[in-house]
Amino acid sequence: MSQEAEIRSDLLVNIQNTLTKFWKIAIPFLVLMVLLRIAEVAWVFSSHQIDKNPYLTFIGGLFFDLEWVFYLLGVLLIIHFILDSITPKLSRIFSLFNLTLFVIIQGGLMFYFTKMLLPLGEDLYAYSVSDIIATVQASGELNVINIAAIIFLFALITYLISLGGKINLSSKSALYFTVICYLYLIIFNLIPQDGTGSVSELDRNLKVNKSYYLYNQSYNHFSSGNYMYFDFFLSPQGKNALVEKKFVSTDYPFLHENNYPDVLGTFFYEFDTLPDIVFVLLESIGKAYSGKDAYLGSFTPFLDSLENHSLYWKNNLSTTGRTFGILTGTFGSLPFAKNGFMELAPNLPKHLSLLSLLKYNGYQINYHIGADKAFDNVGTFLNYQHVDRVLDVSSFDNDFDMTPTNTGFSWGYPDDAMFENGMRKIPKDSKKPQLSIFQTQTSHDPYLVPNQDYYNQMFIDHLDNKLKISGQKKSEYLKYTNVYASVMYADNAVRSFFKMYQKMPNFENTIFIFTGDHRLPEVPMSTRIDRFHTPLMIYSPKLKGPRMMASVTTHFEITPTILSLLSARFELELPSLVAWKGYVLDTAINFQSFVSNPLMRNKNQLLEYIDGEYVLSDNQLFKLSDNMNLDPVSDNLLRENLIQKFENYNSSNRHVMEFNRIIPDSLTRYIPKN
Repeated sequence: MSQEAEIRSDLLVNIQNTLTKFWKIAIPFLVLMVLLRIAEVAWVFSSHQIDKNPYLTFIGGLFFDLEWVFYLLGVLLIIHFILDSITPKLSRIFSLFNLTLFVIIQGGLMFYFTKMLLPLGEDLYAYSVSDIIATVQASGELNVINIAAIIFLFALITYLISLGGKINLSSKSALYFTVICYLYLIIFNLIPQDGTGSVSELDRNLKVNKSYYLYNQSYNHFSSGNYMYFDFFLSPQGKNALVEKKFVSTDYPFLHENNYPDVLGTFFYEFDTLPDIVFVLLESIGKAYSGKDAYLGSFTPFLDSLENHSLYWKNNLSTTGRTFGILTGTFGSLPFAKNGFMELAPNLPKHLSLLSLLKYNGYQINYHIGADKAFDNVGTFLNYQHVDRVLDVSSFDNDFDMTPTNTGFSWGYPDDAMFENGMRKIPKDSKKPQLSIFQTQTSHDPYLVPNQDYYNQMFIDHLDNKLKISGQKKSEYLKYTNVYASVMYADNAVRSFFKMYQKMPNFENTIFIFTGDHRLPEVPMSTRIDRFHTPLMIYSPKLKGPRMMASVTTHFEITPTILSLLSARFELELPSLVAWKGYVLDTAINFQSFVSNPLMRNKNQLLEYIDGEYVLSDNQLFKLSDNMNLDPVSDNLLRENLIQKFENYNSSNRHVMEFNRIIPDSLTRYIPKN
């Protein structure tokens, strides 16, 4: 009997000793994580203009931090207890290493968030290793000093956590910490954490624990199964006031009759011949800081002046929140696939595009960019369309200088060089009509431009003289000097390009289309769809006059609209069946919305769906109004209806990608072979 009591006594003592040893090093870890939250709030609010209470943000964030910290400690305690019964030394080393690693990861993710105002999530897994390295190199963070700093920090944090061994902690206190840890997890998970009513995703992003966010997104990424395929694609999908799509096949769920009306024809005089078409795709040019009604004020004076002579859609949406979708959305009106359409390279599903169809009808297709066409698999997409002439970073003359850099790595050539290089080499006397794409990329992190001081001063003068911003408000803008200066640089580069293009022989018979690929993330966003809100403008000397449209449209609508405009006036050979995701550009001057399509935030994040004047975002419902404002809506029936439509798209999306069912083989004859 006494032997059993002795065994029980030893077991109890061992448990107490293990708990005590664990919490001695866990308490410094807990303190460090709280300090990181304080640092994050202080850093974010000092680096960005955020109209929130920093103290409430800290308290709300700490609530989520403790949940994540106690989750980690709860799991680690179990492993520590098992290892300690085998070899106490190994259990201490294991716990010290992991606690240090958790702090380093949290610090790195915090640094990423303070710079981008977006937590790093599963979009990380959608980029190739080479793309990730290029992005980090361009940001200037991948260097010997930073690598040495991380090694030093790892050693320092390990040392600081190990100092916890000197804490005078009783076994009773260790037991209290254990109870608090698991009790907090139980209570936290019983409390509903619903963000309903929050229009801005920044509210949630400020408070969420960045390590938990990455963990949760990673878990969803690697554990998510395939979409189920349902045979209900020919069910009513909502009538559109401009186009009612007549779907023809359940095996090709996006395939429908090509019955798009010409909605732009009445705005143009007659063209002399098939017009040249020029697309200017502007990196990070969002409606928040470009054009009339820009709520941050406009920093694109040239585009603003051209707006007064153009067809302009102030409620336009890009189809993706990053650059990866600008080509496929604008020129292909294509579904997204799982990680973006071009991530399927090199085996892209059979599809048609504005580029391939116009090439089939005699157009010469030109593409220009200052960066590497291999990034985001742009080159593969262009090759599929059999683009005639692709000029990227490898195609510049020796007298051009690359974009300035602080790190030795550059994305390529700046926008003014890209435009000039393209204009030097674009055919001046081509007997074929031409479609030319000019894609900018300088207004991108790290936001370094040629003549940086000149454009910084231009930005300040613009604040003082044009926008009349002063005092505290001006200091808020000055936090983003390089960002706004890069926007003004890009606008000025477009101005110079336009002057050059006016000298082209066919200028008077040319259609120009200007749009942004997405809004930049570094300046805080107002709503959940602010990232997609970009200007869209069509200019031509053949226009009868300007017009401002308040109706909602997206990049998906551009391809079917341009094809309808051309085919209504010229004999084009176009397929009778198409699979465009879009409708046609709505030319109503009053606010209205008839589009119904998903919007993809990042690669791997397909969370938004717009259906008429309603937006589903992260399963929360909002009402859309003019200038892309959102208001929360509590209507479960309507919400469930949109969720069903969204699921229908997801099912269709997976089906067409896995089985190559965008278009049938009979339509591949419209894909040029050379």
